[in-house]
Amino acid sequence: MMYKKDVRFSIVFPALLAAVLFVPFVMNFLAHAWYGEKHFPPLTMMKLPADSSVVSLPKEIKQYKPFEITLQLNTRKLAQRINDIVKKSHPGTEPQGIRSEVFPEMRAGIVGDAFSIDPPEPQMQLFSGQGEMSRWSWIITPEKTGRYHLSIELYLQTAETTHEHLQVADLAEIQLFVQENPESWMRTYGIWYVIFILLAAGWWWKKRLIKKRKTAKEQ
Repeated sequence: MMYKKDVRFSIVFPALLAAVLFVPFVMNFLAHAWYGEKHFPPLTMMKLPADSSVVSLPKEIKQYKPFEITLQLNTRKLAQRINDIVKKSHPGTEPQGIRSEVFPEMRAGIVGDAFSIDPPEPQMQLFSGQGEMSRWSWIITPEKTGRYHLSIELYLQTAETTHEHLQVADLAEIQLFVQENPESWMRTYGIWYVIFILLAAGWWWKKRLIKKRKTAKEQ
């Protein structure tokens, strides 16, 4: 009878341990991945008079997986549009507090919580070789899952600013949903699960040996 009980316990214990450790993680991953993919595709909302197609985004975003955001913008045309809006605006209603003439020379940067952004500081514009288009790019690494947003900021040179103190304006807000990444998650945290399983298996094996010794002594 004791042998049969040990056999049953040796079969049931690993199954229960696997269920406790992995089933909740798998269910949580599947729920988040499905919900995020279906309901939260990356979305760009422009806050200055430019088309959203100037911002390039990936189709899906996963935790710990770096992706690239590129911005290709005709800064001369954008400056002209902003200046036209400012001229027609009443005092105090100018877009984002821009009150004077905007020049085509601009810097760009990205800010956002729960992300590692490279480069983190505002960048000078680089001409892409396509007419008057300027180009910027960033490598973004999501550090958490869930719904977040990134802001693309332009550092404007105006008639009222200096090269050291530029006016910051929001060009666009990127809304996105970061999905679970099981491969990266396992690389980051899987070792702790392996250690826990080994400790639990060692404890179970030691307890089994103690029972066998007691049984042998009683016999």
